[in-house]
Amino acid sequence: MYAQPNLMPWVHALHEDVDDLRPSDAHVHLGLHDPAGLLATEEEALDALEQVDSRALIFPLREPAGYAEANARMLELVKAHPGRFEALCRLDPADDPVQEAQRCLDAGAVGFKLHPRGESFELVDPRLDEVFELAEERRLPIMIHAGAGDAEVGEHALERAERHPGARLILAHCGVGAFEQVVPRIGDFENLYFDTSWWNPADLWALFRLVPPSRILYASDIPFASPAEGMVLTGRIAVQAGLSPEQIRGVMGGQLERLVAHEEPLELGTVPEEVAPLAPELERMYVTLLTAVEPMLRGADPGQGLELARAASKMRSEAHPDIMECVDALLELNDRQLEPDPLRAQRAPGFDLVLIAAVAARTPLATSPSLDEIRATAEAA
Repeated sequence: MYAQPNLMPWVHALHEDVDDLRPSDAHVHLGLHDPAGLLATEEEALDALEQVDSRALIFPLREPAGYAEANARMLELVKAHPGRFEALCRLDPADDPVQEAQRCLDAGAVGFKLHPRGESFELVDPRLDEVFELAEERRLPIMIHAGAGDAEVGEHALERAERHPGARLILAHCGVGAFEQVVPRIGDFENLYFDTSWWNPADLWALFRLVPPSRILYASDIPFASPAEGMVLTGRIAVQAGLSPEQIRGVMGGQLERLVAHEEPLELGTVPEEVAPLAPELERMYVTLLTAVEPMLRGADPGQGLELARAASKMRSEAHPDIMECVDALLELNDRQLEPDPLRAQRAPGFDLVLIAAVAARTPLATSPSLDEIRATAEAA
């Protein structure tokens, strides 16, 4: 999946920083019919998750024909891979959501997925009242798409959280579409969470610096990213933000396991104290790399940002020579990525290598792999 094999040294380095790390991914889509065109087969998602030894919460991509069959398939996968998968059922308010919710719960689903933008509804739609009541009664997680493009999802999520305190609402994608409305009020609610299924390290950094770690859940966003990319992005930002190993274990899977088991959530303490500012040569590198990542996510040419980053990676840094060398190595690997991922051709080849280069520059407190391991892995990939 994408350039995941080349990212494995970075996964190994994360395990060096956090012992007994058992990742559980809160956001994995599966399906082959989503009109957006970024797709994932069951087999390749399972293989990618197994490579990083991660469990996952799965649910369907958009299905124009409806979700009954797709939800049933998710539950079949849970039975076929116990210990690897748990499933949310995706609900459309226009298609008898209460009946579908009950059917899926009876068959083993652990909660619900709602995508207001995908199915063109509002979170306060009265057709969902009984769904939220069911979630409150059973303490179920509800994953809510909260990406860019839905200006009202934040206020509506707060309204639902207040009306249904027993339901556990997870705002996906760092809640970027609701950040300004929800984050300042996170202390007013005990049932609001964020997942980290988003590409921009700056949004994850803000989340880790403004929101208690008990409210943050690691997520990859397959097929929009690989699990290795998601693990490295979330884990390294958490290390840089000053989280303890215990807190990081909670973020990376421990808290999600509590939520899907409908148990009391972990208490993981407060936001860490202020951390040291980023070295200027690393900040320059990091920001420059992000200017290249954004067009690559759309399949476009990265422009001069990538060339400037290559030049910056050659700069001598007495404080962080290892980071500069690792960034340079990742950019060399990016040059070898020539073919797009077949089911996800909208992404420019190597975008994840460039993104992890940016993350490496942003997170000097996290352990980085050796050049020998990076190169040996690349040769074997």
